[in-house]
Amino acid sequence: MGYRINLGNWGSVFAVPSDVVDKYIKIAGGSAVKVLLYFLRNSGRETDTLRASQDLCIKEEDITDALIFWEQQGILKSSGNEFSPADGPLSRNAEKTDAAFSQTDDAAKKNAELIRSAALRTPDFSPSQIADTVRGDDKVSYLFKVCEKLYGRPLKHAEQNALVAITEHIGLPAEVALMLVDYCFSIGKTSPAYMKAAAMDWAEKEVVTLSSAEEYVIKLQSAHNAENTVKSLFGLDRAMSQKEKDFSTVWVNEWGFSPEMIKAAYDININAKGKSSFPYINKILENWHEKGITSPQQINDGQSAAKAAQNSSLDTSTIYQRILDDYKKGE
Repeated sequence: MGYRINLGNWGSVFAVPSDVVDKYIKIAGGSAVKVLLYFLRNSGRETDTLRASQDLCIKEEDITDALIFWEQQGILKSSGNEFSPADGPLSRNAEKTDAAFSQTDDAAKKNAELIRSAALRTPDFSPSQIADTVRGDDKVSYLFKVCEKLYGRPLKHAEQNALVAITEHIGLPAEVALMLVDYCFSIGKTSPAYMKAAAMDWAEKEVVTLSSAEEYVIKLQSAHNAENTVKSLFGLDRAMSQKEKDFSTVWVNEWGFSPEMIKAAYDININAKGKSSFPYINKILENWHEKGITSPQQINDGQSAAKAAQNSSLDTSTIYQRILDDYKKGE
């Protein structure tokens, strides 16, 4: 269904660069967008960070971070305390800015982390602001009620603040936030910090509708189950690295190996190396996957065949050696 806005009798409008939506809306945090709109609306007026902080309910340091973010992306340029449109549609060097989206070097990674950190730096909403948000949105109100049932108690301020941040600051719809919270409780990770980080991941991956959230939760649950399966089989009592989690997901969900097969590969690894090595185990399982070996019996059959071939080769060699020895004796 298509939508359009009829400006009608609106008293005033202001321009927003198209690149803000076309290129940066996916990576810009909620506060960055709010700050840009606020300063565009007040263009030509001197607006300090304190006033902006009060009007937007955002910390002053976040106001500054947002302006720096838009300057880094080539939307704004600064001269002292004054910001103005950057030269050109993107920046002074449009090709360089476009290339930034495909950078894989340390500088690009560091910049991405800075953007993420700024987006996760949640404003500290006051109790009255939280109450106004809950009263003004039935979906957010329902989200709070469900969370109170899940926690089994009234929500603490940090938990309330996180829920408002997820819906207002990071920008997940309340119904999607509810699915995220339910998933976090299902895996036993219910801290406000974890929920906010998870919400940021969902937003970055564009998991912002009920259908996409349902699909993503199924994927996350499958990966979590694979991780727990491998941890149990290997006797791990520590957190797994992301690479180890990725291996586990491939073994269980992509290649479809049973716990018995994964344990068999682990045992072979231990016997050969004396310690656990995920890459080594992966090579074993990858070999079995390519050969279509899916059961311990097939492993045993393959080992028996290899041993028989080896014995046969050795017996033939022995026979030839004896013939040669007899021939030399007869000379």
